[in-house]
Amino acid sequence: MRFEIRPYIGALPIIFGMSRQDVHHLLGLPESSVSIWDRSGVCEHYAQARYNVGYDNSGVVNHVGFLPGGAELSIQGIPLWTMEDQPDPNATLLALDPKPMECVGIWYFLELGVASTGYHDDDLYERAVTAFPRGTRAQMLPGAMPADTSKYLAR
Repeated sequence: MRFEIRPYIGALPIIFGMSRQDVHHLLGLPESSVSIWDRSGVCEHYAQARYNVGYDNSGVVNHVGFLPGGAELSIQGIPLWTMEDQPDPNATLLALDPKPMECVGIWYFLELGVASTGYHDDDLYERAVTAFPRGTRAQMLPGAMPADTSKYLAR
């Protein structure tokens, strides 16, 4: 499957605000569905494909998350991952938004509506990229600090 992240619009073909029924029509039924820890909605997992779709309590999409190796992923027409190769996406994301914020080990690219984790700190088991819409908690980052991008500047 191919997904194209469009900042604050969605990870096309999934669009933020889309209904669960419409997502199921596009992706099929998920392999699992779990309540979000704070009861703000549910997250449906397509484990074989290594991506998930989150919904708020009204049943509309409020994030799309990706693990390496499950889908082809691009942002604004720029490839991030292919099925064969999933390099660190932060170099590409930094070229589009050079001032990410960091909060609890996650980098938030607020110009893009994208979060990444596991790459900047070389945590192989936490690697993921998530697209989110405007007005979500991902934009409200108490205690956030500018991310230390020095690892990428040294390249």
